[in-house]
Amino acid sequence: MKILLLMAITFGLLVGCASKNDPTEAFDEELNATTSDKNETVGLKDDKVFIKKKVYLEERLFKLKRQNEDLERAIYGRSKREPGGSWEALRECRSRLADPRIGGAGNPEAMEKWEKVTETEDEYQFKVDKNKNIIGYSEEELASRLERMKKHSRLLEEQYDEFRSKLEVCEAKYRTALVKHGLNPEDTKVEGEWVPGPDGYKVWRMKRPSTDDPEELMKRKYERESNKGND
Repeated sequence: MKILLLMAITFGLLVGCASKNDPTEAFDEELNATTSDKNETVGLKDDKVFIKKKVYLEERLFKLKRQNEDLERAIYGRSKREPGGSWEALRECRSRLADPRIGGAGNPEAMEKWEKVTETEDEYQFKVDKNKNIIGYSEEELASRLERMKKHSRLLEEQYDEFRSKLEVCEAKYRTALVKHGLNPEDTKVEGEWVPGPDGYKVWRMKRPSTDDPEELMKRKYERESNKGND
């Protein structure tokens, strides 16, 4: 039997033609509009100024979904196998900080759980259609979907701020550890210069890549000090 999984999200929202019972239509009639654009109307009602705004909930849902996905990628990266974002930056920083050559204990601080809060397991109901295909479908109220996505948004905002704060603390500790061991944090950065290129444009030429190797940092320190002595 051919098996087909069809995901159908049914919102608890009835969309139809406008009628006399439509509350937005009644509001239109009651509001003495003074200014208006595509989505908002400003006008008078009962001698008070009101702002009426209409939104398409489908657009609101997709916008929230995109925002949450972008924020989640900024925190965790693309996938657990290819982590990135603030999570990966913090993991790398803790690894550098744990280096025994700059006073670390050798074992990096444990990382927070890598997770995707936007991924949820839908519960499906099943039936067989007239072509004997097995159909799976789910149903969710619109209000529930919006509330769930807003909850994800709040949680992701908190996680983003938390990881950025932890990363800043870790980077500060790393710079301090380098200084304590006579190393210059500036030597960890890539070094290069802008040089003349084709058609009058300037191009970036790298002299030395970035590094977090204490031995390389010590070498750069000696080179810098030697160059100063020769000046």
